[in-house]
Amino acid sequence: MTPDLAVPIRPVGIAYQTIRMSCVGRAELDDVIVAYINGIKVGENYVGGVFNVGAIIEYPIQYLPHVDLPSDIRFARMRDGVEIASPFTLKTQEDAIALVGLGDVRIESLSIEHGVVRGVAINRVNGLLRPEMFAKINGVVPRGVVVEQHRLLDDGGASFQFHVRLEPQDLTENGLAVDVYVVGKDGPLSSIVYRRADPDDSLRRVIQLESRLDQNQQATGYQIQALDNEITARIELLQDRIDAFIEYSASLLFDRVAATTVEQVDGAPALDGDRQRKMQMFLDLVKSGARMRGTVAHDRADAAAPHVVPLRSGAFSHGWYDVEVDDGEEYRWMSSEAIVFNPMPERKLVEVQIAVFGIYGAELPMLNCFFDGVPANILRERSATGGPLLLKLQAPKDKAPLSCDMLRIESMVSASPATLEGLSDHRLLSIAVSQIAFSYAE
Repeated sequence: MTPDLAVPIRPVGIAYQTIRMSCVGRAELDDVIVAYINGIKVGENYVGGVFNVGAIIEYPIQYLPHVDLPSDIRFARMRDGVEIASPFTLKTQEDAIALVGLGDVRIESLSIEHGVVRGVAINRVNGLLRPEMFAKINGVVPRGVVVEQHRLLDDGGASFQFHVRLEPQDLTENGLAVDVYVVGKDGPLSSIVYRRADPDDSLRRVIQLESRLDQNQQATGYQIQALDNEITARIELLQDRIDAFIEYSASLLFDRVAATTVEQVDGAPALDGDRQRKMQMFLDLVKSGARMRGTVAHDRADAAAPHVVPLRSGAFSHGWYDVEVDDGEEYRWMSSEAIVFNPMPERKLVEVQIAVFGIYGAELPMLNCFFDGVPANILRERSATGGPLLLKLQAPKDKAPLSCDMLRIESMVSASPATLEGLSDHRLLSIAVSQIAFSYAE
């Protein structure tokens, strides 16, 4: 105790979670008073006023760390660190409970290890509390919990570990449930539940869920592609109708003008500028109609030619891997099943030609192909120049030509390089194609 204090205040006890201090002399205070226990700050409060002999000052404490008992709580001014009162000795855990209460016990982790339920709990308010804990097994059987030594936390309070043993009979056919309680608190602090599950049933449910997700993804892709094809077809049909109307109107007007006899009038005035401009516009329109007829004929010729689907097109939907290049030639590997959308589903399909770049796991491709749900006849042709194998897919004679939204290809032979050759490529490969072309009826 320094002479500067003169001990005008001394602690007299605990009341309502505060330390009561009585003035033994006249004291005038106007400072922030800090409370320490073993050098750890446990309170910071402003005290101001003139206090006469016998006046009581109540000083609240925020929390208590885990320290050895008995320990002294000291009070000092914040501005200069000078103590203003004699220390208050905290003797027992009951004094700590009276000062800050039971605190707030929380369980940070809970697990089952080797037949023992283990956990870690913290109490940031009352680090001196050694709580009494118990557990209920399956909601019925009470069992004591062993609380281990507390440890001081850096930010106040304390942490401690606890455990409770389990018995073989605790695990029932439905599993195990453990609820952890602390005396003085209503309701469990934490619970851990172990439920037994049928692995076959769980696996079946996972497989069903994956199948449904895959089906939904494929159906969504089909719908989007079908809508895109339908919109494209409608736009092209509308454009054809507009072009035909313009061509017919121009031809009709030209024919009528050409069939009209116009008498030559001597001395007739020349056309003015406005009429000459209109006449020139008419002649340009007639000439454009002639060019349009040539373009339509050219388009019809193009329509008769096979329509090649680019390898990087979005028409290659489910079952295709990324485009690869070998000696400057592009190709795509197919898995065991793949889909190619018809670029012109509104037109009658005659034939689909597939150029086979490579075959994995077999000498010849063994395929089943379908136009939507209609099986296709497959013809194999080998180029005389040693080019790629050409597959021609045709509809049955009783259904040809037909319209379809997609071509579905199934390979009866497929393998993975990782399984067959021990490589790092885990893809499932069947055939590689370098070109797919659709031929339509005129």
